[in-house]
Parts: sequence; structure tokens; C-alpha cells
Amino acid sequence: MGAFRIVTTLPAATWLCVALCLLGVRPAVAASDEEKAGARAAATQGQTAFENKRWAEALDLFTRAESLVHSPVHLLYKARALVQLGQLVKARETYLSISREESSSSSQAVLKARDDAAKEEVLLEPRLANLTVKLDGPGALEASVIMDGVKVPAALVGVARPADPGQHTLEASGTGVTSDAQTISLKEGGVATVTLQLKATPGAAPVVPAAAAQPAAPATTAAVDTSRSTRSGNGLRIASYASFAVGVAGVGLGTVFAVKAKSKYSDGNSLCNNQDPCVLSPADAARREQLGKDGDSAKTVAIIGFVAGGVGLAAGTTLFVLSGKKQSESARAGVQPWIGLGSVGLSGRF
Repeated sequence: MGAFRIVTTLPAATWLCVALCLLGVRPAVAASDEEKAGARAAATQGQTAFENKRWAEALDLFTRAESLVHSPVHLLYKARALVQLGQLVKARETYLSISREESSSSSQAVLKARDDAAKEEVLLEPRLANLTVKLDGPGALEASVIMDGVKVPAALVGVARPADPGQHTLEASGTGVTSDAQTISLKEGGVATVTLQLKATPGAAPVVPAAAAQPAAPATTAAVDTSRSTRSGNGLRIASYASFAVGVAGVGLGTVFAVKAKSKYSDGNSLCNNQDPCVLSPADAARREQLGKDGDSAKTVAIIGFVAGGVGLAAGTTLFVLSGKKQSESARAGVQPWIGLGSVGLSGRF
């Protein structure tokens, strides 16, 4: 009987290399003199538009200025224009990004922008409405919610979340199911809950509940079989197969989400139409920002999948080797995967 420890080192440089290769990420570069001059010109025109209450034009110009050169001042006026346009949720997030930003700049304009953003965000908070969207009926777990023509993230369905005051249209649809569209008018500071009733689409096949489609019996049988196999000396072999399956699934998941992340980034970059610097309309700028966030989320899942897949494959290999030992030794063997800072591995006894 002895002890073992398998270590797979994952240095930070390796993860950075993988991310750059898979996702096409490139480090930010300093703005050129031309970009700085252009940003200053756009911000000056945006200031004029804002003072003349041309809110949409001001938002567009400050968005362009920010796309060229980052400045809390640009973001402050973007937030103020968004407030005037009734887009309070985006305005609040912009205010928060300013006040939370860590900066070593001692510029009075920057310091004042951060201070003003914090104050204005506090005043804006009570004006936000609070909306909860729920689904009921067959296929509710798989259906998607559309609000004002934009898909609501599945994680936010059933969650009370901030919403812009005003009129909103909601509907839901899924495989073989749909709901009637509902229109709701939210007041500033108001709270509302909307339940979308799903019903079968005419002519569609009946929706089978998830619980009925996937009974728990096979899982129970597998657990019993594994226990019996362990007593017969083959438990480690079966466990190794399970670990291999987890490893392959993890690598597969990581690959799928890596490709998805790269696609999101590519879609965002394509909005620029090969323009340098990139100048977008407010709608396209917002869409590009959302695509970037979606890409970041997919990249995080991809990395988690690769790590889990690596651990599963390493555990499967070790368990497969141990399963070839005598039954008495295999019965006493134990293996436990672990993840550390920058490394993954296995530890146990055989």
C-alpha cells in the first residue's frame, strides 16, 4: 500500500495563450493623436447637443468619443443622456461603472465626474421600476421570454430585476408552445409581476414534461450496479469510465463555449465594418457591448469546462490503472481529485 499524488501545472501564461488563440483577444493599445483629437471634437459637439436638449444626438456623440478614448467625463454625459431618454437601467449601470472605476488620474474634471456620477446614481435609484416575469404551463423550463423585441436571459426569468419605467410588451415561446403578448405600463419606482401563460401551438406535438421524459430509475440502477461491481473488485474500472465521460464532456463543453465566445467577439467586431476607429450608432454600440458581455460569459464557461475536463481525464486514467490491481488492494484504494491555484491533480492511496 502506498500513496501517490499527480500534479498537472497550469501556469497563468498557458491560460493566456489558450485564450488568445481560441478567442482572438488582443491587448488594448494607446490612442493615437488623431483618435484623441477626434474624441475631443465629438465630445465638444456632444456637449453642445446636450445643452440644447438633443438627447439622442448627445448620446451618439459621447458614445463615439468614448469608443476612441476612454474618459469618465464621456461616460457621465452618456449616463445623463440615457436618463433623459428614459433608459434608466443603462444609465444606472453607466453611473456605477464611473464611480467604481479605479483611476490614478488627479484631473479635476475626472475627479468631479466620478463624484457627480455617485451623487446622480443615488438620485436615480428610487426612480427605477422593479419587474418580475414568470412562466406557467407546459414547456416553461425551456421557453424563452421576449421583452420589447429583445430576449430576456433565461437566468432572469422569475427574478425581480430593475426595469425602465414606461410601456413594455412581453411574450414567450418555445418548442411547441407560445403565449399571448402582454403589455404592461411601469411607473417610476413601481413594482409589478407578469405571468405569461404558455399554451400548445396549434398543430404542434404535445410537450412532454421533463420529469416524465427522463425518469430517475436508470440513475438508481447504475448506482446499485456500481456498488455491486465495487464489491466484486470492478468498482474502480467503472469509476474510471465515469471519470473519462466527465473529462470528455468537460472538454467538449469548453470547446463549444470557446467557439461561442469567439463568435460573439467576431459579431461585435463585425459591426465596425473594418472601420478604424470604430464609429457606431447608439443602437449598434449597445449591441456590441452586449455581444462583448456574452462573449466574456462564454469564455468563463469554456475555461471551467477545460479545467473540469482535464481533472476528469486525469482521474479516469489513474482509476483505470488502479483497477488492474488485486481485488483486496483495489477495495482499499482511494482517489480524490483536487484543484489548486494554477494547478489540478489527484491524490490517494493504492
